[in-house]
Amino acid sequence: MSRDFIKRYWFLSVLILLIPLGIMAPDFGLALKKSGWVIPVFVGIMLGIAGFTMDTSTLVKQASNWRAVLPVLVSIYVFCPAVAYVLAKLLAPAGNQLFLPAMMIMAAQAGSLASAIALTMMAGGNRELALICTLMSNGVTFLLTPFILKLSIGTDVSFHVGEMMLRMVYMVLIPIFVGQILRKYFLEKTEPIQPFIRLVPQIIILMFVYTGFAAGAAELQKDANMVLRFLIACALLHVILLCLNTFITGYLGFKWSERTAMILSGSQKTLPNGIYIWDTFFMPHGSASALIVHVPFGAVPLVLYHLFQLVIDTLLVPKFEQRNFGIEKSEVLRETPTIGCHGDGE
Repeated sequence: MSRDFIKRYWFLSVLILLIPLGIMAPDFGLALKKSGWVIPVFVGIMLGIAGFTMDTSTLVKQASNWRAVLPVLVSIYVFCPAVAYVLAKLLAPAGNQLFLPAMMIMAAQAGSLASAIALTMMAGGNRELALICTLMSNGVTFLLTPFILKLSIGTDVSFHVGEMMLRMVYMVLIPIFVGQILRKYFLEKTEPIQPFIRLVPQIIILMFVYTGFAAGAAELQKDANMVLRFLIACALLHVILLCLNTFITGYLGFKWSERTAMILSGSQKTLPNGIYIWDTFFMPHGSASALIVHVPFGAVPLVLYHLFQLVIDTLLVPKFEQRNFGIEKSEVLRETPTIGCHGDGE
């Protein structure tokens, strides 16, 4: 087995191995999740590395790139809920009134908080744009997520806005700010260890995959028919969103670096906010009944979609990488004048 083969495929190989490992040996993953601090810390580390590797001027420029951000927000808060609603109606068991609420709890969420940025970095896409899309979609979730749930299933939910904003500050903004500060003083000094720095987000993504499958193992082993229906719905939803975002970004004429960020950011969903809404409003607590209605399978589409987006989008990273670096290289060659035998540019 060649070194080039290992370098190219080690990540996908480990990813595939971690799926059955998480289901069959979930204890360590459950311990990580139940700790309450391990996952947020590693999200912070990942985003800190993202901040360290992001060009400050490009980051500022992307902050006002509404032409790219708006299609992502439309995908997250319009296309996704609409497609999820149709799929839920088509795939729900006859007479089941809880399949639709479970799907809509997932579909109403903001974009992924960390994985879209990490996968965009791995694929050589516009990481600055991915970050801005993530911040924007999570910044408006306290308004749009309740609105979507009200419109689709007639429920009233509310967020602790202050708590959400505080979490955004310490999990996203502070790590990125620290990364930007460190970049100013240490970027050149870290040149020899840049390969290792780029490796860290990949290792963290693998940890998230294992932890996610470990946390979802119990749910995945319940009603096989219901889980299968949710799996089909989540898989179709994610593939449709990937295709829609690929078509739209191409139609609008974006470069592949921007398209990579938009496709990934516009098709992924965050898990923590969905779990919070499901547990707060759709689950009983002790002797008290659920605030809205008891949806026992509410966590299943949340977990399945999260896992499916990690696996599928990670498998797509080499394709995005080939597009980004292949096109970038060809553009450089086109722009570089050919030197003739007399040294003149032809």
